[in-house]
Amino acid sequence: MNLQPFRPTPFSTLRLNANTAAGAAPTLLNLPHGTGSQVRLWNRGTVPARVEFGNKATMDLPTTASMALPAGAVEIRTIQQTERTVSVLGDGGAPDVEITVGVGF
Repeated sequence: MNLQPFRPTPFSTLRLNANTAAGAAPTLLNLPHGTGSQVRLWNRGTVPARVEFGNKATMDLPTTASMALPAGAVEIRTIQQTERTVSVLGDGGAPDVEITVGVGF
């Protein structure tokens, strides 16, 4: 585990400001192959957002059992090497979430 401060990978921020459509989960940008990575999640919106990571565009959409990201929150999460796509769902409104690939905490 890398306990250094989070360092973003250049050109690796994905901004999702609408609920993910079924079967259309976008791929995270500039993920290294063969290793797990950290991602920085920033909920820029005014409503909580539910976030799920997966391995294909047709992944399941988030549910109430998915990780909640409070409005205004910034979190760092380690993702598995097979998790390359992401979907978000706003709780009661449209989400506005930035996901940046990098390393460290």
